[in-house]
Amino acid sequence: MIIAHRGLPKESPENTLAAFRLAIAQGADGIEGDFHLTKDKRIVCIHDSHTARVANKKLIVKDSTLAELQKLDVGYWFNSAFKNEKIPTLEEVLAILPSETKLFLEIKSDPEIVPYLLRILKNNRINLNQLVIISFNSKTLKNVKQQMPELKTLLLLSLKTFNSIKLSSLSAHKLLKKLDDIDADGISTSVSQFLNKNYIYQFIARGYEYHLWTVDNKKIAEKFIKIGINSITTNNLNTIRQIQYSSSRN
Repeated sequence: MIIAHRGLPKESPENTLAAFRLAIAQGADGIEGDFHLTKDKRIVCIHDSHTARVANKKLIVKDSTLAELQKLDVGYWFNSAFKNEKIPTLEEVLAILPSETKLFLEIKSDPEIVPYLLRILKNNRINLNQLVIISFNSKTLKNVKQQMPELKTLLLLSLKTFNSIKLSSLSAHKLLKKLDDIDADGISTSVSQFLNKNYIYQFIARGYEYHLWTVDNKKIAEKFIKIGINSITTNNLNTIRQIQYSSSRN
């Protein structure tokens, strides 16, 4: 699967309905978005904990209401064509999701968000097979799995600062135990030049999924698609999709 990172952030303002619609129209297998809990317990799609990078006013998401956040224009900074684009709610993102498209839903807030998330999913009657819950917070993922075990969960891990020695010392055995403990379905790591087939296969052999982010380089994507990872999250949707299509024909 090829997953569009925050929609199409090179062609549209990230984490907006415009970005997600473009990614879906261009054939993404799934979209990835980042979600925070607001002061009034609504779930909104934005990467940072504040709005400074995507709006002309800095609001702290957890200290602001949905109404306050949606007064902001989060499209104009990217291009005037996207003027008046708003921070979307989770419900609004789910509403535009086609039945064949996945949503990789990254939880940025602490575990407090979980009951509000599950309530939305139940009320929207979304097909849970379309959802993949991802987070760096293992407690959050464990909480999700305990309350709604049918949801797929992936533990996020950054390998960007790892060298070969550090990656070796972070043994697969240790991570596998962590996945067992939180009942996750797999792991999703950043790409690393030291990441190899043998390391990935230790997870696959145990029945866990292995996903990669954020892969924008064609040769790197090709390498890991051949290894057989479950998904690649990318900012270069069309380029990486061509590799996937070519690989599937060979």
